[in-house]
Amino acid sequence: MSIDNRELIIQIGPVPISPPLISPRPGPSISPFPPETESGAAISPGLDIPKVKMKSLFSNAFVIVGYNDVLYAVAAIAQQGETFKIIPINNYQVKLRIVGGQFVRINYNGTLVADVNKNNATIFNILRTGYMEFSLMAPQGKYVNVRQGDNMSVVKSEYASPKTKFKF
Repeated sequence: MSIDNRELIIQIGPVPISPPLISPRPGPSISPFPPETESGAAISPGLDIPKVKMKSLFSNAFVIVGYNDVLYAVAAIAQQGETFKIIPINNYQVKLRIVGGQFVRINYNGTLVADVNKNNATIFNILRTGYMEFSLMAPQGKYVNVRQGDNMSVVKSEYASPKTKFKF
């Protein structure tokens, strides 16, 4: 039998498949943090928040109490910054208290100040913007931000921006 007399063999049936490049095993479930426009609890119910340092991502500095008890984001290292206790009211609202007794409130011109009267403490809406990053919204619907000229914490922004983000 010569090569010329052979019949063509056609394979009918399943074609061999190469193994997939990505393993079909399910990996760990990673849920992204909800963006600030998406509703979702920023604080888990019953969570006991430890004492934290508050750092402005805009000025890259920690928050301190300065002249006339106004909050400024000017401390270069964490040891210079104030230590805050976050007091959860519910899943979305908190009060801020400086360890040592002073509560954070908004004064008449929109600046954040430290006050010893807990009845004057402002209740802020807290919004998660990333991993350990938050924005604070005042009761009047404006965001707390760091003013560019003097790094004073003020309630001014209509919208969330890099100036309104803090790391706790």
